[in-house]
Amino acid sequence: MMRILAVLALLTLALSSLVGCGAGAPQAKFKATPNGGYVPLEVQFTDQSSGNITSWNWDFNNDGMVDSTEQNPLYTYDNVGNYTTRLYVIGRDGNSTAVKMDYIKVIPCPRFADFIAEPTSGVGITTVQFTDKSTGNVTGWAWDFESDGVIDSTEQNPTHTYSSNGLYSVTLTITTTICTDTITRWDYIDITGCHT
Repeated sequence: MMRILAVLALLTLALSSLVGCGAGAPQAKFKATPNGGYVPLEVQFTDQSSGNITSWNWDFNNDGMVDSTEQNPLYTYDNVGNYTTRLYVIGRDGNSTAVKMDYIKVIPCPRFADFIAEPTSGVGITTVQFTDKSTGNVTGWAWDFESDGVIDSTEQNPTHTYSSNGLYSVTLTITTTICTDTITRWDYIDITGCHT
């Protein structure tokens, strides 16, 4: 009788260990590199899930929308904020969700952009000299002399000729080695006396 019980115990132990030999139900897990930095922030997400997985659904800003179905996606955050990330994985043996609250922290670029203009007012057709006063390791400049969304110059210290009456806002966007910064001087250039 004792031998029969011992054999049954060994069989039960062997069967229970065999059940756990397969890949099993998915368990969602992931990491992100980096998980914080200046806007725009490019983040590499790496799937670390276990189990037999057939599909991945990523929601990078917790808005309920699937942003990627790649296993290890790259995503760029264009706006400042703290972002909750969700990974939902599906497999033959079930599904699983991993959520990391406020996992990605995107902060604004430090104030680097600055400029002056001379003159800031004129009568008739007026040529204005713009001088970049930005700080940091600047690698690029984008000037919009009418703040109409059109880049008018990529020089560091450009000139621009105004030939129509009006108050003009000027926008400078600079690119540094760590981020992009923008400054707008509203109603900065005042032109009067033009006949066009």
